[in-house]
Amino acid sequence: MERWFSRITMFWMLFLGEVQSQDWTKCSTGCTCDGNKMSVTCNGLKNVPNDIQKDAKKLDLGFNSLSKLSPTAFHNLKELTYLNLDINQLQTLPIGVFDQLVNLADLRLNTNQLTSLPPGVFDHLTKLTILGLGDNQLQSLPHGVFDKLTELKTLSLNDNQLRSVPDKAFDKLSKLEMIVLTDNDWDCESCDILYLSQWIRVNSEKVKQYTDGKYFADPDGVTCQGTMESVNKITKENTFQAGCPTTTQQMATSPASTTTTETMTVREKQTKPRMKIFQEELFSKASIFFCQVIFTQHVSLVVIHILAEIPLLHIVCVVRKP
Repeated sequence: MERWFSRITMFWMLFLGEVQSQDWTKCSTGCTCDGNKMSVTCNGLKNVPNDIQKDAKKLDLGFNSLSKLSPTAFHNLKELTYLNLDINQLQTLPIGVFDQLVNLADLRLNTNQLTSLPPGVFDHLTKLTILGLGDNQLQSLPHGVFDKLTELKTLSLNDNQLRSVPDKAFDKLSKLEMIVLTDNDWDCESCDILYLSQWIRVNSEKVKQYTDGKYFADPDGVTCQGTMESVNKITKENTFQAGCPTTTQQMATSPASTTTTETMTVREKQTKPRMKIFQEELFSKASIFFCQVIFTQHVSLVVIHILAEIPLLHIVCVVRKP
């Protein structure tokens, strides 16, 4: 009797073990599953399956036709360490879509159609070491979007439409080893480029380019829009915006949401046409010369008051009269 009970017990254990292993054989439609590596690979999909194994460590959704994600698409997959969404048609990312993936170390979003990122989209990914955002249509980055990624080692932002990055955008990435910034629309005629320019100079060995199947340091390869001038060569002295604040001044100002008088002054100088500035300077010099001629010839004050109908001459001539 005891021997028979032992055999029944062993049978049930084997049966239950077989049933448990069959969880990985019942893979989502359009996907293949590897129970040993705890990985799932899906192809030919337009939506993320809702029955992916909850204990999956790796999920490869690359080369699909995903155009959008549900905010809860990955909320049951808390064990994921790798998520590949490369080469899809994603145009936006919902707020909170990655919030449950607290163990994620590798997130690939390259070659999609992302034009923007929601604020805080990566804030819960504190174990992330690799983040790929290359070959999208990103036009700007939210302030602080990378601040929580203190373990990040690799960041790809190449082949987007970025004109600048927010002040202090990379300052919290203390473990960063490689960043790819090539082929963007870096606007070197804007004061906003100064942070990136200085950051590249200080971190030149981290700024890489991908060529012939390998990455190599190339800080000079990050170039200004429409020219071959390197971004890291741009300083406030060699741009036409003489009023750009220094990096120290930028760091001392209030957050980007607050517009200071100094910032407004800089913007006014940025938008003021060069020709207009030149014309005003030329007119001012000509006025001073004219007044000097008047005083040399001892022209009466009456004439000066007549000339005062022209405001600039009034200021120059009356104030400068000996």
